[in-house]
Amino acid sequence: MSAASRLWHRAPLWRAVLFAAPIFALLALLYPPSYLTRAIPALRPVIDRLNHTLGRTPPPSPGAEQVGAAQGATSAPDADGGAQADAGAPPQGANQGGPNQGGPSQGPGGTQVAAPPITSDMSGAIPFAGRLLPLPAGTWHPVLTTQSGPHGELISNVLVRAEGGIVTGVVIARGSTQSLSPSTVEAMNNGCHDDRNYLSKLVTTDPKVMECWFTAHVQIAGQPLSDSVDIQTAFNRLHVLGFPIPYVMLVATWNYAELAADHGANIENVTILLSPARKGTMTLPAPPDQWMKQSLPQNPGAARFVHEADDWMNGWTTMLRRGFHGDLVSGAPDLARAARDPAAALPPG
Repeated sequence: MSAASRLWHRAPLWRAVLFAAPIFALLALLYPPSYLTRAIPALRPVIDRLNHTLGRTPPPSPGAEQVGAAQGATSAPDADGGAQADAGAPPQGANQGGPNQGGPSQGPGGTQVAAPPITSDMSGAIPFAGRLLPLPAGTWHPVLTTQSGPHGELISNVLVRAEGGIVTGVVIARGSTQSLSPSTVEAMNNGCHDDRNYLSKLVTTDPKVMECWFTAHVQIAGQPLSDSVDIQTAFNRLHVLGFPIPYVMLVATWNYAELAADHGANIENVTILLSPARKGTMTLPAPPDQWMKQSLPQNPGAARFVHEADDWMNGWTTMLRRGFHGDLVSGAPDLARAARDPAAALPPG
């Protein structure tokens, strides 16, 4: 009898460990503790593939669900009327929990957070911060609403659009119901002057109005993209509900501010994330690391989508501006024509 055979017969505890090791290894992959994925990042793709095969949603990981208008994205006003810049690579700080279903909960800094039923359908134009918010083509579903500021004067809404269960668009809208500090306008304007943007446009030279828009891109996984509570919590909820999100999204941001009678500023900031993936799939026209502005000439599929998004945004900002001033009718033919964004118009794969 060999030494291994003798050990097998004489060491029942050792046998139990051998039998249990594969079971516990499988459990660790199915229900990975956060410290394990932090210590061994290479496990994350294995865990995601396993969960996808089993039809389960992978647990949210710090950074992966923190999505905002990255790489030169807009600044958003914060609770005290100042501004928190989302430009560049903001600090980490993911909110690991989602809001309670339905009623509002208290977020950081007194922010009221509510998660309405995501089964609600929205299209055309919806009421928002005392104005109208036009929505790109298709059916949109509410993900999160927040209200913040000393007097609750800053409203944000996050909505999602999906095709075949895969996210094709996200709208993140922020607007003021009372005038905010003029410093907010300067912070919003900064995002339109980032060299990493695909395209940036200043729309008006009226000294009482600041309007600009730009397009860029964001990588959804692999890096922290925003420390804003509404963006963090909304994307956490999408992950929990099992919405697959393409690894790269095109970002189109519109910033608008008007001088108020009290010398503050009435503002609206709308960021739209559009999926460049082939309709009904997660397949991108270019690898995730090839979406930088300088890489577009070598990737015609990505360049074409960016060009279509630029052209669409050039007309869509008119609808956003009309919605801000209340000069918009939901369901109007001109709104329906302008709403057809490139992610909604992609042909089947």
